[in-house]
Amino acid sequence: RNFPSFTMMRSLALLCAVIASSDAFSVSPVGLRAGLMSSRAISQGRTAAPLAALSMQAAAPSLSPARPPSLVPGSPLPRIYVYDHCPFCVRARMIFGLKNIKHEVRFMPNDDVKTPTDLVGKKIAPILEMPYLGEVMKESMDIVKRIDEDPALGTPILRPASDRADIKAWQKAHANTFRALQRPRYVMTGLLPEFAQAEAREMFIKNHQMVGYEKADWKDDSKFTQEQRKAEYQKALEQTASLLPQANAALNDLEALIFSPEHCSEGGLSYDDIDLFARLRSITIIRGIVMPPKVNAYMQTMSSWADIPLYTAMAL
Repeated sequence: RNFPSFTMMRSLALLCAVIASSDAFSVSPVGLRAGLMSSRAISQGRTAAPLAALSMQAAAPSLSPARPPSLVPGSPLPRIYVYDHCPFCVRARMIFGLKNIKHEVRFMPNDDVKTPTDLVGKKIAPILEMPYLGEVMKESMDIVKRIDEDPALGTPILRPASDRADIKAWQKAHANTFRALQRPRYVMTGLLPEFAQAEAREMFIKNHQMVGYEKADWKDDSKFTQEQRKAEYQKALEQTASLLPQANAALNDLEALIFSPEHCSEGGLSYDDIDLFARLRSITIIRGIVMPPKVNAYMQTMSSWADIPLYTAMAL
């Protein structure tokens, strides 16, 4: 299984629009600028995250042999309903990209309850709809299995999951660090399609607690106002200078756990990669992140093979 290595980059104008945003959560523009300046200072060399390293990560790896021929499975094309930031949605998108299956990606607004409810009975993502077969299904790994093992959609390409306890332990150990860095950045602007409108961003903030809070308490309007929730998101953003070194140290620890740029576990491309890349992609929205060589090569390869761009060019 060989695919071309190319990286889909966002335009320079898009990056400029992100950096120019100065009122992330309608709390404190001064505080937001301070958070961005902390991140910017780190990326400019005042810590171990030189700008040259970021430029290296944005470069595409060298070309490799071609992907499988494009496969058009039916008409209308399969549709996957997703949120761009969602790791579970990335899983579902990956299998279509890896097998080069033509499909339609529909990014649902984060506050759209009707569309997923009409399809599967509740607000959830991802959702796969195959109109030409009359099929609709949810659950990311079920979707991956359905697409990979369908004889009409080509030879299966994924090895079984290998139960990587070491990678799972790494994810658990550093989840709060990355969560505190990622969540405020998802909703700082309206550039991610699911957050294009203010109400969608407001819903995300209400439904996704910051580190140190229980979800039930966070969502309870008798315990938190929306302005208090936004203030906590702002505080997390302003902690970038202290959190970023922790995140980069965590990525250095991950380096030894990656088997090769083509697959994280020995033996070949597997469900391990579907899970790991989907989680790591979100990290690339953090400006100043420095991935060590093997992790960076792995991310570039998976991004290219799965045809899912990283956030490097629009990182905050």
